[in-house]
Amino acid sequence: MTNSLGSYVHEQMGLLGWSREVLVERSGLDRCELEVLFESPVLMGWPTPEAMLGLARALNVSVREIVMHAAHGCGLHVEVEADPQVAMHRVANEDLMREVRRRLVLGAATGGYLATPGSYSGADTGAQFG
Repeated sequence: MTNSLGSYVHEQMGLLGWSREVLVERSGLDRCELEVLFESPVLMGWPTPEAMLGLARALNVSVREIVMHAAHGCGLHVEVEADPQVAMHRVANEDLMREVRRRLVLGAATGGYLATPGSYSGADTGAQFG
């Protein structure tokens, strides 16, 4: 059983029709680094930034993709999104909700937020969009 990064790199090599020698040549990694990558069920240490960058360049994938698989290979729980747009949307929504909560807490602390339905006079109702 191989770790997540090793499995991912092996899968990419299969798609490209590459041998380990080709990957060594194109990535700049040495054979020992690749042995550890392919043979370890769990990565015992974090790959060097140079190794991750070399793999990303050689395989023509994002460094993020390599880092996410390396994290999973080290035993960290990560959610690898199939669609980066979904991940960005989720992050944007989480950031937005965090800001809304922060402002509500700030308003509650200062008494400056809308507390009752009757206090909406002059508030933007969205009517301009309807």
